[in-house]
Amino acid sequence: MWICPKCKRPFKSRNQWHSCVRVDPDSIFDRFPLAEGLYKKLVKKIRGFGPDVMISAAKSCVFAKAPGTFIAFKPKKDHLLLEFFLSKAVEEFPVEKTFRYSRTKVVHWVRIDGKEQINAQLLRWLRESYRISRQ
Repeated sequence: MWICPKCKRPFKSRNQWHSCVRVDPDSIFDRFPLAEGLYKKLVKKIRGFGPDVMISAAKSCVFAKAPGTFIAFKPKKDHLLLEFFLSKAVEEFPVEKTFRYSRTKVVHWVRIDGKEQINAQLLRWLRESYRISRQ
């Protein structure tokens, strides 16, 4: 893992391109109370994946890293949008869309509207994304 000397954010690769913006992760949710509650519940769960889980923020989203990014949390007015990697495309609810990012990674987008959607299946996918980020 590499920590940018200017913004102090963690990255998987040395000198990885980024915007060097320092943002408090909690401040991103100031205008999005529903998304904030969902985010906090998810962060509590994913911290249990391993001691290397770190939370970092950019202008409009929060990242979970270990050391590579394995989840992007994007707050919206009435939901929380998650982006994460899996090794193959999953085309089942609640996955909204997928995109082949590389030979070994597929980005998945999931919209979370309520705490009941934070279930065993979603946590399995997020744990797989965590595992992939550590390779």
